Amino acid sequence: MSEFDVTRADTRRTRGLVAFASLALSAGLLAALMLGGEPRSEAASTEAMSLAMAAPTDPANIVPVQDVDVEAAPRVLSAADLARVNDAAFTECRTCATRIQIERIVPRGGTMAGLLDDAGVDRVEAARAIAALGTVFDLRYLNIGERINLYFGADAAADGGEAATRFEGLSFRPDIERSITVARTFDDTFRARETIAEFDREMVRASGSITASLYVDALAAGATDRVVNELASVLAYAIDFQRSIQPGDEFDILFERFVDEEGHTARTGDILYAMYDGRGDAKEFFRYETEDGIVGYYSPEGASAQRLLMLTPVNGARLSSSFSRARRHPILGYTRRHNGTDFAAPTGTPVMAAGNGVVERADRYGSFGNYVRIRHANGYQTAYAHLNGFARGIRAGSRVTQGQVIAYVGTTGRSTGPHLHYEVHHNGTPRNPMTLDLPTGRQLSEDEIPLFEAERDRIIAIRNAARPAADTDTPIVADAGNGAQ
Repeated sequence: MSEFDVTRADTRRTRGLVAFASLALSAGLLAALMLGGEPRSEAASTEAMSLAMAAPTDPANIVPVQDVDVEAAPRVLSAADLARVNDAAFTECRTCATRIQIERIVPRGGTMAGLLDDAGVDRVEAARAIAALGTVFDLRYLNIGERINLYFGADAAADGGEAATRFEGLSFRPDIERSITVARTFDDTFRARETIAEFDREMVRASGSITASLYVDALAAGATDRVVNELASVLAYAIDFQRSIQPGDEFDILFERFVDEEGHTARTGDILYAMYDGRGDAKEFFRYETEDGIVGYYSPEGASAQRLLMLTPVNGARLSSSFSRARRHPILGYTRRHNGTDFAAPTGTPVMAAGNGVVERADRYGSFGNYVRIRHANGYQTAYAHLNGFARGIRAGSRVTQGQVIAYVGTTGRSTGPHLHYEVHHNGTPRNPMTLDLPTGRQLSEDEIPLFEAERDRIIAIRNAARPAADTDTPIVADAGNGAQ
């Protein structure tokens, strides 16, 4: 927000009054000369200037120019003198405010009322401004870290007193598409305005081969942080990102992109199609929304991409020890069965629930140290050991959802370093989570398959016609945390 409407109106009105005063003064002096009258004295000349300026408006609003050298000045003011008169109407005006803009950031647990109070805004004024804001924006959705611009008018001091400031309004952008403004109006009330930006929707395609990593290569192909993260969630049940990705693997992503009138990417939308081909084993998934509004990703045959359990419940980890029937224990020194998979990761790395379920225990458990066990559907259980600590609310009886953070990597119990020990049991029997053929998520009914196939074919046609996402002369903005990308 550059300035308020009421300020622009006041500025135009003031300039018009000054122009009228200047013309009146010039006409008066010219008439005096033509009539052959005597030149006015210094006092008379100054008085005429003052009266001419004050005539159209309240004398308190315009201050006579005090620094004009009247003795040396000609009887008819020059263009330079008129310019000084015009300038004085703004620089020496007693009531014309000087705009002061400050920025405040919403802290954790902060409110708009608290933010305005901290900035010194009168509580009555703040309440009026907040009431106006409430007509266009629900303050319950004010985000932590939101940048709020506050505007104040600084009035010139009168008779040697202190200058006064007055709250004029505020502005902020709750997301990339909206701008919110609250401004003081001419009658000292506040008015809120919401401006909505319009963007053009386009379908673009990011594809390529792995040379460095999926993240780096997908960005180079025109994807964004948000798109890559969503891609990882789509493929999380089919690909082990810690071990399966190899140079030469191929990927293909079709996604929505919204651009402004200058062609700049404002944000990205949904992924409609995702493909990953590792060593000839291509995984393809299509976005499909069922008639009851459930969105999911399905294979070309209609099988759900989602599985009962995630392959790995921790991101960015390194496989340090595999499931084995015989392994030399690093501490005990003798060979024993290893019923789980170990993932080395820094202390504090979030550990996620591998699937929906109920926590059976979350406490200290012998050599496992801090330990969580979850009961899932179809006779499956997962266990997580050597944890540094538990996430808030995780206790026996708690319900958890797939991907929810339940604990953090540590080295408690019998452990040689920070890592996650992860186990999967089916009907009480330990199973290798890396080779387990897990049940899929929701299956499409026979009646839904024709509708899905029609949507799949439509997406394929869009994919084949879409232009590469990297074919643009404008920058692609990375995710800022406000839903932009």
